Amino acid sequence: MVLGPTARRWLPYMNFTVAVSALAFQTGVLYPWHEELDHEFKKLKEEHKQQLHIYHEMKLKRLEDLERKVAAERASQRFSLWLPWQSEASTN
Repeated sequence: MVLGPTARRWLPYMNFTVAVSALAFQTGVLYPWHEELDHEFKKLKEEHKQQLHIYHEMKLKRLEDLERKVAAERASQRFSLWLPWQSEASTN
């Protein structure tokens, strides 16, 4: 590609103008937006951590309730199994 003398003379200035404009856009728009997104992400992360903690607490409580029910059921079955043997032993 062959450039004329006028284009060769103005090309560095145009390149500098584009570079300065890009740098101004990055520092003026993108960087503050990045900071805002970072702040929102940290807030979301903390909220998610709290929700997970609440979920795990509920899950542990439910498991404890189920374990108590199973233990109570096993105890009632064991007790009902022992009753006939105890009544047979007491009659002898």
